[in-house]
Amino acid sequence: ITQAAWGPREALKRHEAEHDAAHAKEAAGDVAHLAEAVETRRGTVAAIKKTGVDMYGDKKAIDAVKDLQAATRRYLAAKYGQADSYTLDLQIKFPESMGGDRDVVTIETAPISLMPHAVHVFLDAAISRKGETWRCAFHRNAGHVLQAFLRAPGARGLAFQEYDAQFPHERLTLGFAGRPGGPEFYISTVDNVRNHGPGSQGSKTEADSCFAKVVS
Repeated sequence: ITQAAWGPREALKRHEAEHDAAHAKEAAGDVAHLAEAVETRRGTVAAIKKTGVDMYGDKKAIDAVKDLQAATRRYLAAKYGQADSYTLDLQIKFPESMGGDRDVVTIETAPISLMPHAVHVFLDAAISRKGETWRCAFHRNAGHVLQAFLRAPGARGLAFQEYDAQFPHERLTLGFAGRPGGPEFYISTVDNVRNHGPGSQGSKTEADSCFAKVVS
């Protein structure tokens, strides 16, 4: 125990409160610093993406992506807690025309080791920026996907289509709509590896980002 912690109970409580406040301030500072690091690297990746190079074949692009992913993993751990994946409950309210019932869908993100950038984009839009003007709704049933819009002030989409073959577009996975895509997303109602995986949507190599799955 530190010398400053000795003394009357009131002094001890004050010291503990000051210590906790200092720790919280330090943690917040760390998150802000890590966020800046992610933002800088995101800009680099986005600029490379705009040149039209193969993000999976160009060495400069690959190195920049790895740098962004490493910084994002550190940020996610500081912001949301150390974990290989995150579990979220999606609260659903059906329109009155469908009975007006409510339900909960539980989703689990892709492993942070594989898809840190895509998971970050989703968590930022779905959680960190949630406020009075935040909106999310399923608006289109395309047969092979249920598509949703996600409106969160200040939220942005992907800097590039992050994808890993270890987390493919199987049934009940979540992917980002568009290229690069996001924060709008869809839930695959069938196996969509051919429709949205590598070499789909007119690209020779790129794929939609697949960032989560429905678990219950």
